[in-house]
Amino acid sequence: MSVEQLVTENKFGLAPGMVTEVMTLENRLIYVGKVSKVGGGAVYIRETNDDELPMVLVNKELKIRFFREEDNVVLRGKVCGSTMRMWKVDRLESTFFKEQRAFFRQSISVDLGAQCGRRATWGGPVGMLYPCQVLDISGGGVFISCHQEYRVGNRMLITNIPLVAEEPSFSFNCFVRRAGLWKQGVNRYGCQFEGLSPKEQDRLLRAIFTVQRMEIRKRKAR
Repeated sequence: MSVEQLVTENKFGLAPGMVTEVMTLENRLIYVGKVSKVGGGAVYIRETNDDELPMVLVNKELKIRFFREEDNVVLRGKVCGSTMRMWKVDRLESTFFKEQRAFFRQSISVDLGAQCGRRATWGGPVGMLYPCQVLDISGGGVFISCHQEYRVGNRMLITNIPLVAEEPSFSFNCFVRRAGLWKQGVNRYGCQFEGLSPKEQDRLLRAIFTVQRMEIRKRKAR
């Protein structure tokens, strides 16, 4: 067995049957897959339901999240071969092995009703809650619209965000980073999360990927 193969199979702990999320370098989900083979310094990934995969160029760079038994690992690699149902990826690097924060940039556009209210201080009492609309959400913040006026630097609670039906709704402490009037008296705010625990960050990222998977299935059905 070559040194390269040993590194791929042992250092990263990759094995057939592992579930993966195959993404662009910008963290956009391409497909959810499953490892069919590991060997020769490469990993072979098929779509979870063995559906056809999109066309891909040789040497295209990817991020791949491999779900192991107790955790997950993010690797960077390049496509070295493909068929209609399988991508072969080699030159795997642990660039993102420890830096899971890269996924906080992962975002989705949504249209969800929620509630928001001003806080006097971080974690302090919340004022009256008003309806708002969640337009975009990522691992690091949320973009909302509402009729109430807030200013850059204001601290807020944004709550009752129903991202995934089977999951409890999300609530976030955040502060306003961007503010602007949109139209017809509706304001838009870009808000950054404050004090989000690692456990809640992971739950949010899982929900974002779940929404993306549902969107991929919808596009396939059209």
